[in-house]
Amino acid sequence: MEKKNKKTLNTPECPPIPLTRKELKDLFNYHIPCLCCGEEMLHPDIYMQMLDMKELGGNAANAVKFLEPYEGIMHSVEKQVFNMFKTMSKKYPNKNFQELLIMKKDIHELALVKIQSSIFNKVSFYRRILPKKMARQLRKLMIKTNDIIFDPEPHKPFSRRIFINKLKNILKQLENKKLKNEIIEIARRLPRSSDEVCAFVVKNARKKPEVIALNLIHPSVGTFEHLTPRCMKGLNNSLNFGLECSYCNNSRHHYPIPIQIEENPYMPQNAQIQADKLISLYKKGIGKKEYIENLREVLYWLSDRTIDLDISKLYIS
Repeated sequence: MEKKNKKTLNTPECPPIPLTRKELKDLFNYHIPCLCCGEEMLHPDIYMQMLDMKELGGNAANAVKFLEPYEGIMHSVEKQVFNMFKTMSKKYPNKNFQELLIMKKDIHELALVKIQSSIFNKVSFYRRILPKKMARQLRKLMIKTNDIIFDPEPHKPFSRRIFINKLKNILKQLENKKLKNEIIEIARRLPRSSDEVCAFVVKNARKKPEVIALNLIHPSVGTFEHLTPRCMKGLNNSLNFGLECSYCNNSRHHYPIPIQIEENPYMPQNAQIQADKLISLYKKGIGKKEYIENLREVLYWLSDRTIDLDISKLYIS
């Protein structure tokens, strides 16, 4: 009696991983710009060393001196706040960063509320043209939101992200897509601590001085961004890693890349700048061609073909 041959299963092979985590992290040593915002990133190991620096929680004069070497890689708002600290520390050298921010909090809070209320008024206007149910829901949201921003000591501080998500939920059944996008776009103009000094001051004035000091640097720290989020079964290796600053990585959460591009319209151009830098490093023997090729392919499809990297220089000797 003949033995039956066992069927062989043709399982697809997992593609080789272009770079190890260590090799990918080493790229941060070479002034890599962020995939999303284009800002130069700080090596994460340097930031980890800062966590134990007692100087950051001490008087402002010493903290300023410690942070000065990193001023060049600070994002725009953080750099403005740092310059404010430098000026104030000359007059109040024994105060720490929190004490200095508290001195500025009231005036910056008024400026912040002025910007916020102007945007809320524009959003509220659309109650006149929305369906009745949506208009009522929007009215409730705006009443609660105004209660928060006009309360000097609210139970919970205002969250831009939560507000926009609630607004999206209210409008998700709206058939007029153009109107929906118009309203959400206005809400996206609400200031963030990353793009308005007044928002940074108000948000950080309640934090410890060492945390404030670290927050001047933290947005610039290099990270591995999961291009396909892990909650959507994205791989946890360099086949799915992009190099982004901590701010852009944290801001994205699990949203798809097209949403990230909506918040950061220059992301396609900045991704190209990073790719050019990676190609330049590869030609110097740093990094691998396969990582750049894979990055181009993944970004192209995940961005709905919006990010189409030109890597032709990779093949020119």
